[in-house]
Amino acid sequence: MIKIRALRQFSHYHAGNFIQFEVREVKDEYAEALIGMELAEEVEDEQSDAKALTTAKASKAKK
Repeated sequence: MIKIRALRQFSHYHAGNFIQFEVREVKDEYAEALIGMELAEEVEDEQSDAKALTTAKASKAKK
C-alpha cells in the first residue's frame, strides 16, 4: 500500500472518489497509475498529511 494525496477531485473505478488534497492509502498498482496520470502524488511524512487536511478544510470553507 502506498499513501497518496489527490491533486484534484476525481473518481477512480477501483480506488473510489477523492476530494482535492485528500490523503489515502491505496494498492501499489492504483497509486502508480494515479501518480502517472498526474492525479495524485506520493506522501511520505506526517507533517504533509496535516498540511493537506488544513488546506482541504480551508478550500471547503470558501465555498
